[in-house]
Amino acid sequence: MEKKYTGFLKIMSHLILETMSKADYSSLFNDFVESEFFLIDGDSLLITCACERSLKPGQSLHFFYLVERYLLDVISKGGQFAIVFFKDAEYAYFNVPELLTLRTALILHLQKNTTVEVWTKFSNCLSEEWNICLGQSCPYFLILADEGLNDLQTHLFNFVVIQAWAAKVNIVLFSGQTSDILRLYAYFMQSSHGMQMFFKENKRMIMIVYKSLIQQLEKYRDMALAHLFGDLKFNDMEEKVCETVSLLKQLWPEGSDIRCVFCVTSCSLFLEMYHCYLESREKGASEEMSKVKQKTDNCLTLKDMEDFCKLHCLSVALLLHVPLSQRARSRFITANWIQDLKTVLKMKKWCEYFILSNLDMFESWSLNLLHLSDLSDEPLLRNIAFYYENENKEGLDLNVGDAIMNEYVHLWDTVSKLVRKFDVGKPIPLRTTKVHFLEKTPSPIKESSQEMMPNLGFIPMSCNLVDEFTGDILKDLPFLMSDDPIVTSLVKHKEFDELVHWHSHRPLSDDYDRTKVNSGDRRDPNHLKRLQKYHSFQRFYGESLESVTSKTITTQGPKPKKDCIKSKSTKAH
Repeated sequence: MEKKYTGFLKIMSHLILETMSKADYSSLFNDFVESEFFLIDGDSLLITCACERSLKPGQSLHFFYLVERYLLDVISKGGQFAIVFFKDAEYAYFNVPELLTLRTALILHLQKNTTVEVWTKFSNCLSEEWNICLGQSCPYFLILADEGLNDLQTHLFNFVVIQAWAAKVNIVLFSGQTSDILRLYAYFMQSSHGMQMFFKENKRMIMIVYKSLIQQLEKYRDMALAHLFGDLKFNDMEEKVCETVSLLKQLWPEGSDIRCVFCVTSCSLFLEMYHCYLESREKGASEEMSKVKQKTDNCLTLKDMEDFCKLHCLSVALLLHVPLSQRARSRFITANWIQDLKTVLKMKKWCEYFILSNLDMFESWSLNLLHLSDLSDEPLLRNIAFYYENENKEGLDLNVGDAIMNEYVHLWDTVSKLVRKFDVGKPIPLRTTKVHFLEKTPSPIKESSQEMMPNLGFIPMSCNLVDEFTGDILKDLPFLMSDDPIVTSLVKHKEFDELVHWHSHRPLSDDYDRTKVNSGDRRDPNHLKRLQKYHSFQRFYGESLESVTSKTITTQGPKPKKDCIKSKSTKAH
């Protein structure tokens, strides 16, 4: 990018940062605007939840929980909003294809499984269609992230800010948001006349710089694809996906779950692409390439990738049949994937993206999209890889039960039918190669803490819904015993020990007992009807009473009179 364009991007960033330092921290849902319509930038929501500290890499279900928890909090406070995803924003994720896949799955999940309004038809924030939409919908503000994953994404966010201010739309920052039971507080940057004039005066330069930035991002995308897929372009990959999907429809005419479809299509497409990748490396061998090949003879073979895809199919079979409570109790493997596999995984993530982005090809097919939020579980996959590398090296005895075993065999048999260029082998044995996909570290498993959990005073209670969801997790918590003094002190022998007047604190037992005796049979219909009439009369009588203004009576003692007999003392009222 030219220096003058880079300088203009710095001017925009400086202007936004200067305004950001003066932002007001206020409630977004005040009484006079809580029914107003506003917008949420989908990519800002994506990176905010993806950068959550508690989220571990590859936990897609946890990520979707964070997204829906935030949206539920906004909806419960009366927020009326739409989430917008600009098409050009995809360019920011080409170096991180796993986020590109997650972004596509998020859009599909919000569209198919929620009632949230999602806008995906706008190419960028500077298009005429987007400007018209802002004029028609009149959003009160736009919630946006103040920083992206890299400088290029931050620049894209800055363009959204400048254009929103020009359209008289205020900006709310994702960072620094806090929430209570009634309000959502955030940093609020209001549109001003100066910002509107800046866009008007520099509109031509803004358009030129934006186009130059997108062209640069397109080059990065082509370079990333060329490194992994060679001469194959975007359109070529879409054709490959169409062939795979059409063949799968013939194999499964009755339809299937999105997790099964996603597993078999991504594995088959990835294996074919990796086969082409290895062939292109062999054909392109030259004197310089031969030297490189001598250094990279430890490159993963096609058989290694077949074994890895078998592990993935087994993890999906476990996703389909193992309850979430049992998955939550699995070991946490701290060992990372080997470096050669990290490079190959980018190719697999690209294949997953192409499948999800062309999901409209399944429109005439029965496809259950309910579990779009749980397509993969990388911690579970690490557990399986660690088990078959260290504890069951032969991979002959799966020992997972008939249901999971049949599901795994069904998935791998489908993959073998979708891959037509070569034979991928049988489902068992699971491992046919000796390559370790996980790095060898001194402590590959995160050991559970040996410290005793302090007794926090948990009282054992039973609830069918909680027991079904948590399973055996609650058994590890320190509960109080039934004979503990804290538990016995909570037992009430009488709900009310003594009834007293609210002000004078005099006992009301006599009147209460007398009323209880004269109340008659509570199940008698005539008695209940008379009691209902009596209560209605009391309400009517109370409403008919005139309001009595309070009076303040001051008291003053008698003044003594001179040379007179002292008068008798009088009561002071």
